[in-house]
Amino acid sequence: MTFILPIGILAAALVALLVIPAETPILGLDHRSFQYASYGVAWLVWFAVATVRRKGPGGLARAVMGVATWAMLIIGLTGVYAYRFELSDIADRVVAELRPGEPEIGRGGEVIVNRRIGGEFVVSAKVNGAPVTFLFDTGASNVVLRPEDAAKAGIDTEGLDFDAPVITANGAAMAALTHLDRIAVGPIVIRNVRALVAKPGALSESLLGMTFLERLQSYSVERGRLVLKAK
Repeated sequence: MTFILPIGILAAALVALLVIPAETPILGLDHRSFQYASYGVAWLVWFAVATVRRKGPGGLARAVMGVATWAMLIIGLTGVYAYRFELSDIADRVVAELRPGEPEIGRGGEVIVNRRIGGEFVVSAKVNGAPVTFLFDTGASNVVLRPEDAAKAGIDTEGLDFDAPVITANGAAMAALTHLDRIAVGPIVIRNVRALVAKPGALSESLLGMTFLERLQSYSVERGRLVLKAK
């Protein structure tokens, strides 16, 4: 009698695994996770039934509570494992929002930036040695600096000619052509970078555009993270 209920649970789990297609989750779990969870629940039920039989009816309530608690723990932990990548992505986005653009350095020297909750990648860099925060933008043909960031980088913004048209998130604007001695993102350093300086108020954030990105070995988005690799 002790084994009837656990065997029934295992039999029902086996039927579910055989009937439901492998790519379809069962109770939110993939087939392997559901299989392990079924083993755990069956073992706990067996343990509870054996305990009740030894302690009599007085232990029934405690046994039931114990089974429910442990079953929820096993299912919960299995669920966390099954969705560990999704949970990791959420954690990365929260960290990125708290520390916008703070780069990580990979083992191969690549720079890794987490996506913000809003979906953008914000990259902390140094322009001519001055700290500047960029919005990663493959749609920008040039690196584009706000006047405030250009001034921090040592550019005389008063002497610039704003005669180059540029398209920004706020619409069309005029910008001034310039060259930057270097842009450094972590260990990645690109020298003599063509750039534009936007008119005051045209940009809310400087743009890390193609005059920097095209000189990298590669840039890609992998599992919600921007990966920059130097040549």
